[in-house]
Amino acid sequence: MKKPLIYIVDDETDYLALVQYVFTEFLPQYSLSVFTNGRIMLDELETAGEHPVLILLDLHMPILDGQQTLRKLKQGPDWKVIPVVMVTSGASAQEVQACYEAGANSCLAKPRYIESMQTLFKQVCSYWVNTNGPITT
Repeated sequence: MKKPLIYIVDDETDYLALVQYVFTEFLPQYSLSVFTNGRIMLDELETAGEHPVLILLDLHMPILDGQQTLRKLKQGPDWKVIPVVMVTSGASAQEVQACYEAGANSCLAKPRYIESMQTLFKQVCSYWVNTNGPITT
């Protein structure tokens, strides 16, 4: 059985390394692709044969920030149904509201420690991939 694919988009390489470690060690039932900015992720979506079942998207990044990436993502007819969880180390109430208005499914504080990453990513994947995923008959 093919593993559900999750995209992680974040410009912090140390954070990406920790995320990859957490998924490898504690959430091996998921396949992971990481991207350092929104432009690279959108380019991959245009050419990839398989779309992710969930995107974890950083808010503050160079090239295209999280909101810009989210807006472009939600314009794609095949992409707009992909759940997007914004993950940020800090955001104003206005930024969070703008994310929801742009189509974010959730906005969460970025975990910084392996234990909190493990807990948060298990919960997020459990809900957005397993509980709220596609309905099969």
